[in-house]
Amino acid sequence: MATPGDVNMTLEEKAVALLLRSPRLDVGTIIDLLDVGDREFRDMTKRNATICNLLEARRSGKLEPPTSQPAQCRACNEWFVPYGASKFCSDACRTAGRISGGPCSKQP
Repeated sequence: MATPGDVNMTLEEKAVALLLRSPRLDVGTIIDLLDVGDREFRDMTKRNATICNLLEARRSGKLEPPTSQPAQCRACNEWFVPYGASKFCSDACRTAGRISGGPCSKQP
């Protein structure tokens, strides 16, 4: 079965597979966002098992939205709910973290 990281998938297929994981986006919006035609989308679903499985999970209501666990900001130590793999609670903390954690800084 193909996964979004599979080298055999086209860039469009990877994007479609990643966007289909969000139950908040409807399929029509995904097609419009990526400027994919209906025929091209149907062809993708026929040749790509990941896309087909995600569509089936959406139809059956088994697709659950991804959840995030609270994390502690590496710069200010405040707790926050990260977006994706974010390690910082804000842009300011990310900048501070880059400055203090750069390759030339010496950590104790």
